[in-house]
Amino acid sequence: MSQRWVLAEQAEVPAALREAVGGHALVARLLAQRGLTDIARALAYLDPARYAPASPLALPGMAEAVKWLRRAVESGERVRVWGDFDADGQTATAVLYEALSAASARVDYRLPPRDRGHGLHEEAVAEALCDHVSTLITCDTGINEHDLVARGVEQGLTVIITDHHDLPRTLPPAQAVVDPKMLPDEHPLHELSGVGTAYMVARALLEEPSQQILLEEMLDLVAVGLVADVALQVADVRYLIQRGLAVLRRTRRPGLRALVCMADLDLATLDEASVGFQLGPRLNAAGRLADAALGVRLLTTRDPGEAQALAEQVEALNRDRQAKGEAVSAMAEERLRREPQLLRQPAIVLQGEDWEPGVLGSVAGALARRYDRPAVLVSQHPGRPGWASARSVEGVDIHQAILSQRELLADEGGGHPMAAGFSIWPSEMAAFRQGLWAALRPIVERRPPSVLEIAAEVPWGEVTLDLARQLARLGPFGAGNPRPVFQASGGILTRVEDVSRQRETAHRRLYLDDEEGHPLRLTWFNAGDLPQPGERLDVAFHLSAARWRGQERLDLELVDWRPALHPARGASASLVAGREVVDWRTGADAEALAAQLHAAYGAGLVVWAEGVGGANEELNPTGRPASHKAVALAILTPPAGPDVLSALLNRVQPQVLYLLPPRQVPEPTPDGFVRQVAGMLRVALRDHAGRIDAARMAAHIGARPAAIIAALRGLEAAGKVLLRYEDDGLRGYLPREAPPTLVEEGNGETEEERLARSERAELHARQALGYLLRETRAYRQAYATQPVGALLG
Repeated sequence: MSQRWVLAEQAEVPAALREAVGGHALVARLLAQRGLTDIARALAYLDPARYAPASPLALPGMAEAVKWLRRAVESGERVRVWGDFDADGQTATAVLYEALSAASARVDYRLPPRDRGHGLHEEAVAEALCDHVSTLITCDTGINEHDLVARGVEQGLTVIITDHHDLPRTLPPAQAVVDPKMLPDEHPLHELSGVGTAYMVARALLEEPSQQILLEEMLDLVAVGLVADVALQVADVRYLIQRGLAVLRRTRRPGLRALVCMADLDLATLDEASVGFQLGPRLNAAGRLADAALGVRLLTTRDPGEAQALAEQVEALNRDRQAKGEAVSAMAEERLRREPQLLRQPAIVLQGEDWEPGVLGSVAGALARRYDRPAVLVSQHPGRPGWASARSVEGVDIHQAILSQRELLADEGGGHPMAAGFSIWPSEMAAFRQGLWAALRPIVERRPPSVLEIAAEVPWGEVTLDLARQLARLGPFGAGNPRPVFQASGGILTRVEDVSRQRETAHRRLYLDDEEGHPLRLTWFNAGDLPQPGERLDVAFHLSAARWRGQERLDLELVDWRPALHPARGASASLVAGREVVDWRTGADAEALAAQLHAAYGAGLVVWAEGVGGANEELNPTGRPASHKAVALAILTPPAGPDVLSALLNRVQPQVLYLLPPRQVPEPTPDGFVRQVAGMLRVALRDHAGRIDAARMAAHIGARPAAIIAALRGLEAAGKVLLRYEDDGLRGYLPREAPPTLVEEGNGETEEERLARSERAELHARQALGYLLRETRAYRQAYATQPVGALLG
């Protein structure tokens, strides 16, 4: 737990919006919370068919870029695409390669080696000139390479830059520069990523009607790149992801289909989470641990056999990425444990020898989320600059903070407010760390405290699969369109499990029930401090509909938890010894509550109502005795002692125990109790061949079996019955009818001695009985007010 929870402002929902949107009332309410009260805007948000996308020519430099590309095509000159090695760069490369191929260009592609880092390298320009390439077009990179671009242009190379990263102080002197950051912040194309910008080039280039099918098919790549790069899902970005996911679910690309199979996903139900957490990381693994060209070949091949082989290579690299990421994460966390003062700084800055550069970004992102501050990880290597990756949190522009220390950097790299990469010599690290902290400290201090915005509090029973299906209309979710967070209050944590049964992970599943028995199962990724079973919690979570082995099911992801702030409504519940207990002892209408339980559980309920005559049958119409296992057990009459309650729970083994408003059991005097036992004894002697069931007798009058035995021993001492344990249990005989073998010899006692012994035995039995009855009385008096934990502990 780390954040303060704040319920989102409950905006007024226009009736017309509710009518136009339809479905669950929460859909319209959440649209209103996001400022989408205009019906046309709301419907366009929900349905991409109603959205009017911007023209690609709205991007500055687009007309010049297309002009130079068409000139190269018409003259038959060679064109080379220079991409980047992450998923956004790979998909952008594939889009431009396919678009230029469709435009009949002589085109190939290259991507930077992973050990050289991001960007346009000198080798790219030199190799292009050597290979007689006339036009070099970048994607997802190049905006910061002023001097290198200038040298290439001076040597006769046509350079077209398409990028989306923050603009430098001086743009490179290319023949055309296309970067959506050149647009005003509010422009619908401003948040395009590398693949989004590349797709705009494709749209502007491919104008023939016959080429529109290819543009439609490319949208699967666009969705993968935009989601993997965590592009801000607003305006055209949202539109492209919506359309792209629909195309991805029916993609004919052998590579994507093979990759989906490797990830054990269902192609027909892929969503933004599948791309962000499964497909994107696999493509990133190819670029960051091996050769990004492997990923581009996978995305562009039309050969299913080649696609399968490439997908297997990518899968192996992804497993390697996971292992290396876990290793770097473990070392980073260990460093923070040893030096907790590092967490008091405005940013986490850590370096390590030979850390795998390809996993630094993902580990930094996890640290930033966990500790709610920017994180910078640096991999140091002897004799050359270390490579660094940075990730940030909302409200902190990590890229500009890093650039404030540019005089210390070996290479400024590139980035945007939430992520950046750069190179730095080990000798500059101490100064860089201090300078970065100084630059960030006033920003972080002005940053408002972290709060968790709750979209709505949902009644426990309303957290359903149907609600998840309805809320899916608001997707896809991501940066700029966050998944709504809901709250359910006052659940009892019943157990916690690792999500995996094969190996230990950092992820946990939490199981909770409310007082009415509605269960929730939540998955907590990278779990923090865990609550204890039995605690009553408020939980904040995302909900969605997921498919598992062909079955749709409710999927809840825990965002945060806190001890319940609201008292239980109508009942007090707790968990004792793994059993949920609903405490209704202070209620007033036991019959109504029992009827409610019978309606809920049917034959799965038994009611303990002993010592109150016909009430047992009245409140337990199923007739199930409390000696059988049942899902639920309701206790009406206080048991005669803790041993009776313990034995009852052991017999019934209920998953849930209800403590009804207690009905008092008559408390006879010792003499009256003996008379009751004597009456039951006569029935046993007359109708059951003397067989005595002490537990049944105790249940009839609401007593402890030990008290029944004490009373019987007193009757035996008084000469009323002869008791013997036989193979079938305790049996009683009238003295005059007992078999001769059971009658004790006098052993030389005189009659006077025998009478004295009998009187002592009867006195002791009465003393024992009195003690047991007093114990029962005291227990029943305490039962009504004793805490549940003490009562059942």
